[in-house]
Amino acid sequence: MLLKFAIIDFLDDREFKNVTPKTLQSYRDILKQFERFCSEHDVINVEDITASIMKQYILYYQKKGNNATTTNSKLQRVRAFLNYMIECEVIRINPAKKIPKAREDIRIDVFTDYHIKQMLNYYRRIKQREKAFYSYRDYSIIVVLLGTGLRQSELCSLKWNDIDFKYQTL
Repeated sequence: MLLKFAIIDFLDDREFKNVTPKTLQSYRDILKQFERFCSEHDVINVEDITASIMKQYILYYQKKGNNATTTNSKLQRVRAFLNYMIECEVIRINPAKKIPKAREDIRIDVFTDYHIKQMLNYYRRIKQREKAFYSYRDYSIIVVLLGTGLRQSELCSLKWNDIDFKYQTL
C-alpha cells in the first residue's frame, strides 16, 4: 500500500475514533514529516518501512535539534500509525516496535525557602486590602500544597469527605 494513501486512511480512522483536534493535527504534522523523510529515502510503500528507516528518521530529527520529548512524541505517533497498518493487515510486524524511547532528563525546579516566604508574605500583606477573600484562599492553597505534597490536580479534586476534622488530616 502506498504510504501516502495509508496515512490518509489512518487519519480518517483517527477522526472516526473522535480523537481531539489537537491530537489529530499532531498526527497530521508528524506523519507528513515521516512521509517526506521516507520519500527522500526512496520508501514509497508501507511494506518497505524497516527498523533501519525508523532509526534513521528518529536520528535525523534528533540531529536537527529535537529534544527527547519531541522525539518520543514522533516515535509514538509513527508507532500508532504502523500498529494501525497491522490491524489493516498491510504489514505483519511493526518496525518501530523495538526502537527504544529517548531518555528524557526531567528537571523540576522547586521553590527555595526564600521564594516560599515571599509568596506567603505577599498574601499576608494583601489580606489587609480589598481582596481579603482571595488572599485567604490563595494563602491556604499554598500552605496545603507545601504541607501535604499534593499535586495541583489532587488538590482540585479534594472532596469534603477527604478531610478528617477530628484528626486534622487529609
